[in-house]
Amino acid sequence: MTYLDVVNKIKEYFESSELVARVENEDLDDFDLKKSTVYPLALFYVQDVPLNSPVNTFTIQLLVMDILDINKETGQDNRDYIWNQTLAIINNFQQQLRRGDLFVEQVQITGDVTAEPFTDRFDNGLAGWGVQISIQVPNTMTIC
Repeated sequence: MTYLDVVNKIKEYFESSELVARVENEDLDDFDLKKSTVYPLALFYVQDVPLNSPVNTFTIQLLVMDILDINKETGQDNRDYIWNQTLAIINNFQQQLRRGDLFVEQVQITGDVTAEPFTDRFDNGLAGWGVQISIQVPNTMTIC
């Protein structure tokens, strides 16, 4: 399975989710969050890929986020709601990698997943969860 196969399968999964409004495959340093207006957003990129046989393991950085709204009268925000919703999105994704359609397509998670919450990490009023996921896929490269 190629790099593009893996990226496309991840992108297709999030695009089909009713809980995600926008999906981007871009390094966080290159992505302009201030120009993005469609949320919840799933932002992912491939950090590295050790090349092994018979599998390749893709390390994926994934952030799922939404706009943090603060009530001007009460000072309360929707952070807990965002954390609940975005964590559910990540949990659904990792379950697909463990036993769902992605697992059947040989896009499978390895190891445990630990999500880390954030609030206003990007200085533009966003909250959500970040996670690093290792995904194994078959190394189908043949030697002639």
